[in-house]
Amino acid sequence: MEIKARVEIVWKYGDEAVAKAVAEAVQVDNESMPAGLKKSLNVETRWVDGIVRTKIKYSGEIETLIKALDDLVFSVKIAEEIAEKV
Repeated sequence: MEIKARVEIVWKYGDEAVAKAVAEAVQVDNESMPAGLKKSLNVETRWVDGIVRTKIKYSGEIETLIKALDDLVFSVKIAEEIAEKV
């Protein structure tokens, strides 16, 4: 089944440096998405005042959206772990 969806995920860190590091790491991953997927999935991550906000626009199979969201959350988790060590 094909769907159209808009998703916004917000992570609140309260620490500008951590928010910036996480957002920049995740945005690099967003930009390196395969060309075929970019046609149906638009992902943008930004930070302001210690808050990271990811906006997603998607059109396609729901399973692909679920996988993309899972990848995003995993990428954020890894970026958080690295930011804590720096």
